[in-house]
Amino acid sequence: MKISIIGAAGTIGSCAAFNIAIHNISDELVMIDDYSPDKLEGYVTDLSTAVTGLDVQVRGGSYEDMRDSNIVLMAAGSSQVKVNRMEVLPQNLPIIRDVGLKIKHYCPKAIVITATNPVDPLNYAMYLSSGLDRKQFIGYSINDMVRFRMFLAEALKISSSQVEAMVIGEHGPSQVLLFSSVRVNGKLLTVSPEVEQKIRQQVADLPKLLEPQRVKSGRTQGWATSMGLTAICRAISKDTREKMPCSVVLDGEYGFNNLSISVPVVIGKEGNHEIPKWDLEPAEQKALAYSVDTIRPTMEYVEEVLKIKRG
Repeated sequence: MKISIIGAAGTIGSCAAFNIAIHNISDELVMIDDYSPDKLEGYVTDLSTAVTGLDVQVRGGSYEDMRDSNIVLMAAGSSQVKVNRMEVLPQNLPIIRDVGLKIKHYCPKAIVITATNPVDPLNYAMYLSSGLDRKQFIGYSINDMVRFRMFLAEALKISSSQVEAMVIGEHGPSQVLLFSSVRVNGKLLTVSPEVEQKIRQQVADLPKLLEPQRVKSGRTQGWATSMGLTAICRAISKDTREKMPCSVVLDGEYGFNNLSISVPVVIGKEGNHEIPKWDLEPAEQKALAYSVDTIRPTMEYVEEVLKIKRG
């Protein structure tokens, strides 16, 4: 199992490299970063030392070194967001286009995990620019589900390990919290209107809390994101067929196509192994349609810039 990380000197890329390495998910881990070569060299040296005794080879490299990778994790790009992730779409789209072409050239069979924001249109752009099978492309959005579970556990005053819940739609303001999916210890739970309202407000307030933290600290949500990225890589590497919400390219599922958006996905060695039909309540279906309408213009922008349309 060979995993290459692009943007490996950044917060998300370096945190993901550490978690993937110490959990023995890959035999070979290639760290790539054209923008911070000195920092990358230091990270490679430190991580190589940290995994001494584990069966993983860590090395720095260039795009040529990702040849024959099983997984490519894309974490490079601008993260200078002030209000909304969509602000950096024009800056990050050319980067994604170039990387998509390099993946097609060096490792066309790789499963590609896009963690660069805005993840929905950029995962779609990676798919379009590479010309590869849509099942190979996974956009990272698991943090939405994790935070939903965290808020539920706090409100219910129970351990977060007892809670299951899904979030679908845009990785952004129009995300859809599936309260119908809430389970505690495996059993469906009907959440009270008061708790639901409180959690919806907490989710809506998150950007106002996280952005000042990012500006002051100079870092993004690397630890949280790296945990989810590691889970996806494990599911691919071990072919576990785990179900988790990811942004994937739809072709008729849920009645939508020509876009990437988060839905429950079965993850295995093929990447997007299956998109099972999730029974949504009418209000949730309406909310998903609204979320699609919200991000549809960004997909059209991607098609226009890349001058490519599939489907």
